[in-house]
Amino acid sequence: MKHVGCSPNCLSRLTKKFWTAYLNLTLALSSRVGGHSLLFLLLNNLYVTDSPFEGIDSRPNKTISLDNPYYPWPSKAHFITAILFNSARLPFSDAQKQAILTWVKEPSTRDDPSLYAVKKCQQHIENTFGIPTEIFKSQTNNLFYLNDVAKAVAMDYSNPLTRFAMQDYPEDSSLGMSEVYHGEKMLLELPSPPAARVDGRIFFVDELLQDCSGMYFIPERFFYGSYPLDAPSAISDPTLYPKELCALGCRVGFVVSDVKEIVRTTGFMRTFKDLSADPNKLLCGLAETSSWLAKLAPHPLHAKANGRMVYSVPLIIFMDDMSGNISKQWNKHHAIYMSNANFPCVMIEKEFCVRFVTTSPHAPPMELMKAMKESISKASDVGVVAWDCKGHEEVLLDVYGLFLAGDNPMQAEECSHTGLRCNYFCWTCHVGGTQEYKHSEEGYYTIFSSGELWAPEGTMTEICRQISLALGPGATEKLKSVTASTGLRDSLTASIVETLVNMGKKMRKHSSGKVTMPEADIRAKLEQELSDYLQGASVRNMINPLLGMKGINIHLDTPTEVLHTILLGIVKYFWGQIVFVLEKVNLLHVLQGRLDSVNRDGLNAPSLNSRYIYKDHRHGLNGKHFKGLAQVMSFLIFDIVPQTLLDGWSLIGKLVVLIWHTQINNTEKYLAQLTRTINDFLNVACACAPSILITKPKFHFLVHLPAYIRRFGPAIIFSTKRYESFNHVFRLACIHSNQQAPSRDACKTFACHDIIRHIVTGGFWFDQEHEKWVCGGKDAIDYLPSHLQQAHLFRLSVSYADTTGRVALVDGLKNKKVALHPVLWGNTCSLHLMHSESNSHSSHYYLGSSLTTSCGDVVHVDQHAIACSDGDDKAGKAYCMNFCMLIIAQYRIGHIKEILVSTNPARNVEFIVLQLFVFAPSLHPQLHLPCLTRLEEEVVVHPKDIMCSVNLQHNCVDAKCGISQWKPICQEHMQTSRTSATVNHKPTPEFFLNIYSIHNYAYIHDSLPEHLRVTPLWVPDVQGIRKEAVQKLQMK
Repeated sequence: MKHVGCSPNCLSRLTKKFWTAYLNLTLALSSRVGGHSLLFLLLNNLYVTDSPFEGIDSRPNKTISLDNPYYPWPSKAHFITAILFNSARLPFSDAQKQAILTWVKEPSTRDDPSLYAVKKCQQHIENTFGIPTEIFKSQTNNLFYLNDVAKAVAMDYSNPLTRFAMQDYPEDSSLGMSEVYHGEKMLLELPSPPAARVDGRIFFVDELLQDCSGMYFIPERFFYGSYPLDAPSAISDPTLYPKELCALGCRVGFVVSDVKEIVRTTGFMRTFKDLSADPNKLLCGLAETSSWLAKLAPHPLHAKANGRMVYSVPLIIFMDDMSGNISKQWNKHHAIYMSNANFPCVMIEKEFCVRFVTTSPHAPPMELMKAMKESISKASDVGVVAWDCKGHEEVLLDVYGLFLAGDNPMQAEECSHTGLRCNYFCWTCHVGGTQEYKHSEEGYYTIFSSGELWAPEGTMTEICRQISLALGPGATEKLKSVTASTGLRDSLTASIVETLVNMGKKMRKHSSGKVTMPEADIRAKLEQELSDYLQGASVRNMINPLLGMKGINIHLDTPTEVLHTILLGIVKYFWGQIVFVLEKVNLLHVLQGRLDSVNRDGLNAPSLNSRYIYKDHRHGLNGKHFKGLAQVMSFLIFDIVPQTLLDGWSLIGKLVVLIWHTQINNTEKYLAQLTRTINDFLNVACACAPSILITKPKFHFLVHLPAYIRRFGPAIIFSTKRYESFNHVFRLACIHSNQQAPSRDACKTFACHDIIRHIVTGGFWFDQEHEKWVCGGKDAIDYLPSHLQQAHLFRLSVSYADTTGRVALVDGLKNKKVALHPVLWGNTCSLHLMHSESNSHSSHYYLGSSLTTSCGDVVHVDQHAIACSDGDDKAGKAYCMNFCMLIIAQYRIGHIKEILVSTNPARNVEFIVLQLFVFAPSLHPQLHLPCLTRLEEEVVVHPKDIMCSVNLQHNCVDAKCGISQWKPICQEHMQTSRTSATVNHKPTPEFFLNIYSIHNYAYIHDSLPEHLRVTPLWVPDVQGIRKEAVQKLQMK
């Protein structure tokens, strides 16, 4: 007896995911052979006879009918196997694939494919679909592969999951913003989307048209907006009007107007093509000074589109270095991913919408970026023809770059900047200088504001000057001096510059017995070497390709990245300061005890593991730990660190909440508040450690954050977390390569993943064999919605039923067989509060333990929640009057005391008892936080009034709570005899509202009274603090 496919020891190492996938595949394939035989083999440890079985291969036919329900696969077996073998999160090696197929082929049937048949079928599908992988040779002769950008973008438009989520035009969202297409770059700076369709006619920008009133108009920009019907240009409340497609442009006719106005596209009637067909009639409607408009040429994309609708596709580009190994051994690869910026933020964050482009362990990053630029430029110049599954037509796509996301070192390289350690450390503006200058009062003050902005043309000119300096004598020192005085250095031309400098040194070297070559001859040879390197191209075409990229201003389009700048930068620096201060006074255990006792309800921060943080506080923390600490640190260190350090953490908490806003209701107010918070934080930071603003450039990067938010939308959009997470998928693809051609293997793996994922989710493609746009068979498309586990492996979100109002009962929580015990209505708190004995109430109710709110939070009894206020709540007004205040807020905060559930089969939540809190008249003097007092009075609210959970913290500051309590430590889900110190909270009705909680920040803000939403300036004497910081620096 032996195990089929691999040894028992090998099988014992398979993960639970593998086994579940095996079982699902088996059940699907065994439906034709009784359904239970293969499962029986599984239960019997899969032992079979000594002779391995050989199933009959079901080889793919040369021609597969379009009527096949599993088209383009020849059979259900091939289709299910492709689904299993093309999951990015569950990759299989060839040996594993062979083991699975050998296993599922028992008992053998004609339709079970061999590995050879699976590969031939996959190759057939790739040939039918069109292989997007291309080879690229760099200027330094590095070879790597790249997945064509045009084909990836075309799939977004031909797939219903992605196409129906897109917005084709930027939007004037008026007061607020939440998406990248609300930002000023897409709305105002970039060229407009070229065309708009009205009643079947296609109108292009910069083309003369006629509206239904007979007036002529030249649109310059198409966008969505909400304006009054009679006067679209008038300023108004956009929430009062529907969102419509509008155009910004100029009217022309007998009266020539230079004033731009906004009009609705619904009034457009005749296109430029229609008007050009009868030029005489056109001239009759134009003033003599405007007759030149009749001779205007059509838009450049007009002829290229050939009657197709044209859409613009902005791209978010990400490049990073990572290891291609799962192990700790570093196997450095650079990789580029991209996302379609026409998606809303919720779609951009999905792994399904991240596209892999290229990678190489050999080529430097800017060579990869040059290939990326050429792929985008090719797509833009030729035009991308795609199938629009929304309009059921062919469309033309115009592709361009929007911005480049990445960590700080990578963004510096993309800007031809030397990085964070040079004198001029910012690649957005001219700030910095020599150490002597930065220690002066003038130089130190420049760090707190933005300097003169860098321009791509100036950067390109400086790099060309550096190449010219490499040809002359003394090049080494000159280049060193220039780099130090500008902070610029182009990594793409660094090798040729170094070659020229070394050649010049050798030719100019004086040696006895040799005649020194004349300087003119040396320069001529160096110029010839440079000419050979350029191969006929100009110098400007060989330097950083991003400096002249369409749609990109590289110095303004590398936005401040919040993960590395905020969490892994500023928060990490202050965490190091906390550890340093507390270790000196042996109080680090107090921090651990308080962190172990902090209230996590409503915080949504599962990474606050006090023992892990305490043990690995120096090097083991990552972004999620710092994100959690920023939300609670002020409650942990209020009496064990200096006040300036406490103020710094309080501002960090406020800053993190502002930066992680996903919805900005009023852009101007938000940016003003963010700018003020950043200025306060920088002032407090310079009071804590004056030198940190000089040695850590990430503090200065905060200054540019408001401008980037205005330009691109909420900061979460240009966070790299989604791409850092995708790095895990990249590593999984790398480990199944033999590393002989790592770039080719990775590109083909991701291309295959994209093709399979596109087909099974209903996407269209141009079938090369049948020469028409087709989609997968009905059974292939319907498979994933009914097989949720396979859908999850493709990172497709599963739609669940609305869980609002779902309740858990007190009885039978751990054992559903336990009988439920209802309580009498007369014994409930609700009865006494409602003072009602009405027959309208049931005589019995179940006690609930938790409730799911409308925003998806699960709120338990004895936790805190935000509920809608009752305008007629006289008791609530009276409570406020006791504090000499009359506050009628939109929301109120309460402690859940009771949840009553009906005894009918529907188990509806009927009543919820809240014990209310009231706000103190002012912020806490030390922590600057809103204070709450829990009242004795309780109210009954409707379940729909419970909006969300909220995080409150015990007021240990005024209660003087100490660490004098011990609780057992849990290991392996069991309590041990080991204990850890915790805070003994003294009984008090006083609490803090945690306004640093990112979760439900909007509800928390709206629940605050107006006078408690504004905190005082943390540093009243700004000039005095900064001047004192400079004096401390100069004394060192």
